[in-house]
Amino acid sequence: MRRSKKYSRTVHPLNISGLMGGRTYETGPGGFEYIVQRIPRARKVYYCPGCNGVIVPGESHIVAWTEEGWFGKEAGQRDRRHWHTSCWKAFGRAH
Repeated sequence: MRRSKKYSRTVHPLNISGLMGGRTYETGPGGFEYIVQRIPRARKVYYCPGCNGVIVPGESHIVAWTEEGWFGKEAGQRDRRHWHTSCWKAFGRAH
């Protein structure tokens, strides 16, 4: 009896972040829980609210938004912001 090759393959752990579309949950400004998504390459110019600097096309960065605000989930999604990764990390520690 032949064994199937599928049982001899290396098993890799699940990438939970990948399954969620690269999103994680982090505490952010005001103590709210933010949905944070890592973006490998910006498609256009964005302005980081942490440093007021420019995120240029092709630069990796973070998009963060909350669904816990006063005006509900849709308002949080509309108000999402693009951050330099380092600014998001520094903002979380500084405030």
